[in-house]
Amino acid sequence: MTTAKKNGTAKSNATLEAAAKAGAEAIAQGYEQVYANTKEQMDKVNEFAFQGHPELADFNKETVEAVIASSNVVAKGVEDLGQEIATYTQAAVEKNIETAQKLFAMKSVQDVFDLQTEWAKSAFDGFVAESAKLQDMSMALGTKASEPINKQVNAAVEKFVKPITA
Repeated sequence: MTTAKKNGTAKSNATLEAAAKAGAEAIAQGYEQVYANTKEQMDKVNEFAFQGHPELADFNKETVEAVIASSNVVAKGVEDLGQEIATYTQAAVEKNIETAQKLFAMKSVQDVFDLQTEWAKSAFDGFVAESAKLQDMSMALGTKASEPINKQVNAAVEKFVKPITA
């Protein structure tokens, strides 16, 4: 009986050891497979990232150039707007001085009212026309200033987003 117990225990131990060994091998194989798959995916990501590295440096340079070009357009446009406002203001001041001189030369109250009415209409029409002109200039400036940046954004989509989504 002692021998039978020893043989039964030995068989149980051998079975447990075999099961443990088989389980360990299965876990190791599973781990190796997960590791291999993960490594393969990371290699693809790294290849894509490092493949685009020189392109990324060039793209950053192009982006800075686009911002500078846009800033130059804005600076020139603001200068043009300022010049237009100065020209309009100078013309309005001259017209106001001319009207004031005429006003002091008037001999009747009716002539004063007529001149004032004509001046008010002329000043209002001039202001509306100048406002429309400044608005058009501002809209054109915004469109022109955004062109270099829009081109760069479109280039970014073409270079970096489309390859990832494909």
